[in-house]
Amino acid sequence: MPDQLSSPCSYFTRFFDEELFQLIAEQTNLYSCQLRGTSINTNPDEVRSFIGMKLIMGIVKMPSVDDYWSEGTRYQKIANVMSVKRFQCLSRMIHFQDNAISDPDQDRLFKVRPVLEHMRKKCLKIESKNQFSIDEMMVPYKGIKAGSLRQYLPSKPHHWGFKIFVRAGVSGMVYDFLVYTGKSTFGAEQGPAKEPSTTQWSVLSTLTIFFTTLPLIVHLNESLGLRSLGTIRKNRLKGCHLEDDHKLKRQGRGSFDYRVDNEAKVAIVKWFDNKAVTLASSCAAVSPVKEVRRFSKEQKKRVGVTCPNIVTQYNVHMGGVDLADMMVALYRTPAKSHRWYMSLFWQMADIALNNAWLLYRRDAKSLGEVKHKKLKTFRLEVADGLIHAGKKKARPSKPREDDVPTKYIQRPVTPRPVDDIRYDKVDHFPVFTDRGRCKLC
Repeated sequence: MPDQLSSPCSYFTRFFDEELFQLIAEQTNLYSCQLRGTSINTNPDEVRSFIGMKLIMGIVKMPSVDDYWSEGTRYQKIANVMSVKRFQCLSRMIHFQDNAISDPDQDRLFKVRPVLEHMRKKCLKIESKNQFSIDEMMVPYKGIKAGSLRQYLPSKPHHWGFKIFVRAGVSGMVYDFLVYTGKSTFGAEQGPAKEPSTTQWSVLSTLTIFFTTLPLIVHLNESLGLRSLGTIRKNRLKGCHLEDDHKLKRQGRGSFDYRVDNEAKVAIVKWFDNKAVTLASSCAAVSPVKEVRRFSKEQKKRVGVTCPNIVTQYNVHMGGVDLADMMVALYRTPAKSHRWYMSLFWQMADIALNNAWLLYRRDAKSLGEVKHKKLKTFRLEVADGLIHAGKKKARPSKPREDDVPTKYIQRPVTPRPVDDIRYDKVDHFPVFTDRGRCKLC
């Protein structure tokens, strides 16, 4: 347990550290040389400022990036950091991997692989609790340049995008993730990270199928000592016959049927609420049966409905990934770009920030802090720390003779009033200054 709380930016840099900023700066300079023959001459400090500006854009949203610098909608926290041309240049050139040494046939995510691996190692180092959930997370992307990497999931709020298998805690803390790439998802390049106590996160590496099955539940329990629970489809019950959905519906809301295999230590329960749902588990069964409150359309009030223990345990632990996805969606960093892999990079930045906030809350609770910063306030302080901490202004390093000189933004001049005010024939008193003429003219 820490003696005192660290700054929000310190929590964020546990995931996006100096090593990653240095990598991004080097690869961005290299990519600009490969693309246009000259380096844009950026450095880690400027990369930090750029990421900080993007984090603020996730909260203060405008129709166009240019609006943050335009005269009528200028936003000082962003516009004063760097010029719009420099920001657009960094947006176009930011890069994470040397294209010359990468083979897209071997790794479909090679363009963003260093960031994914770096972020995953940082997540694996978080001390995890005993209960966690595994589910799919969608990274919104509607473009066509990603090919078959883009998936369609009609059950998600964003139907089109990149699919990520995520292992998260009940609080929404992301402990591990795996980007779906088709048949190569569980190949050698995407195998489990070689870290101590691999058993804690080996669920993802053993997920050779994407949905719950009885053999998977038995394997996790017997081979790894991991007890699991999840919904299961009818065609994966291996001949286990349960009551028909229509019969359970006639019995009424809260009715259920179950089967237990004591040898394999697996229980299968079908429960009818608004519709029938089937669950399989090696850690919970029917008892104890509790009562939950549900709204009845016929009686126009909340009524009691019997609920098996397996359903109660599922509802308690299943929402971790959905909660993590919700926190990312609250202030999602804008990722509009012609390069498809930028969506994955900014998703990693949002996950890192949310994990940092949850770590801050955990430390605050352990230190007895009653009040803690909200996620929006925390995000703004992280952005300010990245932009201003340890530097007067985000400037690229000293340019070489063959580099194109960079123009820096000067102190903005007071804008002229609109013509309706200038020519309304209403005089104004002069403002006496040390200048030779009226400032308002």
